[in-house]
Amino acid sequence: MSKTDKHRSIVREALSTHTYEHQRQAAERTFSKFQNGARAVVIAAEMQSGKSGIALALASMQRLSLSDEIICQRKYLKDTLYLVTMADVALQEQAKNDLAACHNVVVSNFAHFESCLKGEFKFQAPKLIIIDECHYGSATDSVRYAKVFDYLENINLECRIAFVSATPFSALYAASDDSILRHNFHTALVFHKTSNEYHGIREMHRHQQIVKLDENNRDFCDALFLSKRFIRQFQEHEGSGWSLIRVPTSQAKQARDILLESGIESEQIHIIGQKLVGLEDHELCSLEDFKREYETAKLFDDKLIAITVAGFRAGVNFGQEMKENLINSWDSSISNIAAVVQANVGRACGYHHNTTATHYTNLDSVRAYGELLDFLEEQDERQEFQGIREKFEDICERYEIRGFDRGTSVTPAVLTEVSSKRKLVDKKVYLTQSYVVVPGKLDKEQYDYNRYTKDLDLLEAIRLIREELLADGEPYRKQGRALRGEHQNWIKAQWVNGATYDDGTPSCAKSRALHFTQLLDQLEPVEFNKIVNPGGGETTDSKRVMASIFSIYNLSGQKDAFKRALDIDDMSEICRLFGFENDDTLILLYKRGDFLRERSSDDQEKVNKSRIQHNSILNTD
Repeated sequence: MSKTDKHRSIVREALSTHTYEHQRQAAERTFSKFQNGARAVVIAAEMQSGKSGIALALASMQRLSLSDEIICQRKYLKDTLYLVTMADVALQEQAKNDLAACHNVVVSNFAHFESCLKGEFKFQAPKLIIIDECHYGSATDSVRYAKVFDYLENINLECRIAFVSATPFSALYAASDDSILRHNFHTALVFHKTSNEYHGIREMHRHQQIVKLDENNRDFCDALFLSKRFIRQFQEHEGSGWSLIRVPTSQAKQARDILLESGIESEQIHIIGQKLVGLEDHELCSLEDFKREYETAKLFDDKLIAITVAGFRAGVNFGQEMKENLINSWDSSISNIAAVVQANVGRACGYHHNTTATHYTNLDSVRAYGELLDFLEEQDERQEFQGIREKFEDICERYEIRGFDRGTSVTPAVLTEVSSKRKLVDKKVYLTQSYVVVPGKLDKEQYDYNRYTKDLDLLEAIRLIREELLADGEPYRKQGRALRGEHQNWIKAQWVNGATYDDGTPSCAKSRALHFTQLLDQLEPVEFNKIVNPGGGETTDSKRVMASIFSIYNLSGQKDAFKRALDIDDMSEICRLFGFENDDTLILLYKRGDFLRERSSDDQEKVNKSRIQHNSILNTD
């Protein structure tokens, strides 16, 4: 075997031994982006899906891309720099172990970036830089990227850069506009498509493994009903297993005391952390200590509970076997999307078949994360960044999420600015073809709506509306409801609540419903545009169905509203007005009809472009 074949064989052996096919595919698609002109690629890889495997595959492919002459020379071996975002020695050591089979990789962090270049890359500059956990794409934290991008723009003009993260939202948010991540790097997106064996947050949601915690019941030490339910699940579990509780730093001792009072033995409770309020050092343990205790408990068919605090480092992988035997988890953090999905529920992701573990967490953040992943997967297929900023802001607004991750927060001021910037003129006018009213029947898993309509669009809209209301197995009061996903945006949905149902004005939901349906009953022509009343970047021509959903499960976001939710009397009234027996939900649907060319303005497209250009000038100024 020649020297060239020997070196290439070593790399291929590392690839086949230490990576999976789906990880190699993500790396291959990333290199394809590089070959097509991108200098920066953002790789979205879900929690615990194997980011280190993707990094190893990237570094291996970088080495395989070398010429026969270069690959045989030792001084040119080191050509890939892997940067750990967080200044955590344990994470850096973990990365070194994960990438040990790749001899051309140097692992460092941002703090030692310049010294690493001088000490480790004496004979050649790195050809590829991989940045792990890129949660700092914009805002003040992006200053850490400045040195790297200055180096790439002014010194090493041939080097490429790959960002790998389960929550790359701020990086993508910034890359969709003129930012430090954009420059002239032709930033591209790769969505890591996991294998069918992967059990992630979207799969947990579909298996109804998520229990909603909100601002009022997230505190394990105060949320008596749910925390008792959590403890009962642990106590009733047969055989070995373990549970995970994440609380604020000051509440670790209090959480332990609650568990003790509930009859759980002190030997079963382990607090992972350092220097916590009210606790002595001997009462604390390390992550590795806990893993060893779990192995011991398993010998005796016993169960354990781990209590962690907010500072517990991200990226912890408990391993396949522990994920299979996880009983439940509780996460007290109600924060940005990344903070939630990287905590307990994120650590339970991976290649296992545990579809029974229950996770008490911020359900809205989980849903938002799932919708963001769906969107990024679509964008990856389209190979474009268009609409990312608007989509992210829209999701944060609808789910009332404070931001994506530590790099980017979305404030009401930002949302207001974006909303006005996106507002377009509704230039195409349509008639309303028909309407139908149907009962919700949420107490029934299946209900035949063909008795009310045969229209396929209306039947599909009903199905999607019921799917949202029953997303968690049974309906519950929720604010900010919306139909999720790009494939559902052909429906304009109005989720009528206590504040919007009836305020005595012609614009309230009850008045509008009675007004439009009476006109249609009298065979009067009704403009579909007036029923849809589009806004926030929408236009009527993108909607085929308008739906008004009257339900006791819709909750107003106005905390000081006189009435936040519809009550039984309200539902009794609206059901009676439309000739139905009492139900907790009533769905009114309008179908779009013919296009009215004579009422539509061909000049409005010019008006739209003019407004966009005007806003662009204002934003530039």
